[in-house]
Amino acid sequence: MRRRSLLLLAGLLLAPLARADDGVPYIELRYRDSTLHQANLADTGHAHTLRLQLGYLWTPLPDFSAYTEGTKVLSLFGRQYNDTTGKRTPYPAEPDPPSTEVSNAWVGYANDIVGIRAGRQYLNLDDRRFFSANLWRQNPQSFDGITGYVKPDSSTTIGWGWIDQVNRTVGADFPDIEQRRWKLDGKLLHVDQALPLGSLTAYAYFVKNLTLAADSVRTEGLRWIGNAPIGQTRLSWTLEGAHQQDYANNPAHFSLPYHLVELSYGLPAISARAGEELLGGNGRNAFNTAYGSGHSFDGWVGVFSIPPHGLRDRYGGLLGQLPWQGLSWQVTQHDFQPASGDGRRYGSETDVGLLANLDAHLNLELQYGDYRADSFTVNQRKLWLMVEYRYGKQPS
Repeated sequence: MRRRSLLLLAGLLLAPLARADDGVPYIELRYRDSTLHQANLADTGHAHTLRLQLGYLWTPLPDFSAYTEGTKVLSLFGRQYNDTTGKRTPYPAEPDPPSTEVSNAWVGYANDIVGIRAGRQYLNLDDRRFFSANLWRQNPQSFDGITGYVKPDSSTTIGWGWIDQVNRTVGADFPDIEQRRWKLDGKLLHVDQALPLGSLTAYAYFVKNLTLAADSVRTEGLRWIGNAPIGQTRLSWTLEGAHQQDYANNPAHFSLPYHLVELSYGLPAISARAGEELLGGNGRNAFNTAYGSGHSFDGWVGVFSIPPHGLRDRYGGLLGQLPWQGLSWQVTQHDFQPASGDGRRYGSETDVGLLANLDAHLNLELQYGDYRADSFTVNQRKLWLMVEYRYGKQPS
């Protein structure tokens, strides 16, 4: 009832704004060709999917805005992949089922001191590990609720939010309604403080999941990011530590650590990067990232829901930029191990990526991931080729 009331309020406010003249459209078309190999399946998967997003941003008065957006995902040329609906199980999984949904519908006020936004919206906090729109998936993840910020001075930002529902990346037409959306009672607090070197972030997230109690968690942490020039080169770093425990109606009892340490050094054309991410586990429960990004962490192949003994991901690689067509590239090697207990390795993965920005609207991207399982699961390889066209700008 609270969610319906919130969206009804957003709709009522959007109606008069639709008559304003100073609107900005947003159009996105993203075609993705996925080739999927999994050692224990005879058939190679081929997923040809298209995402169409149409949005419109109104700014009828200074500092006031409203945005609506629809997303449609199509499966082209047959469906030779497991889209996780249970209809194509002999094939490897690529969880991008067809769907049509309202992915944004919000109204907001924002200036240099204070801002507030109410309705359906994307949440992308910090590196998106804990809260993310998950835009890698063809169906994005959105949240229904109210968010805002206050800037008491030029170096401090206090963000807050209350979320009532998460609309998940399986899409609005997924057969299992309890996987489409989860009812929540979530309170979010996020404080950013600028420092002489970089910025320090403190956060506390209290999320009660009324649909799946096992995803009710309390997470608190600190994050420091920064960079410093060293001659012609640059050193960048991220240091983060967090703690998570069961919350509200969660039937389990756990207290788990998290840390991320990452360093990069070099020139824009080529830099080296190395790091370690640890998500704790006690043998029964693992650190929960149910509301955050998956593809950007723990390898692109997407093997891991965090195992009960947790996950330690040690990684290193090279990345850089070339002047031709704004080309950026990266190569990363991952080594996966449990965070505690069980001593076996979880395997390794090599990821290779290329991104070419052909002009202001069009880009091409290639991503390849090769996961070697050891004794944990089975070998998997995935290759993605993407063409994306954008007109206008999606509000952040």
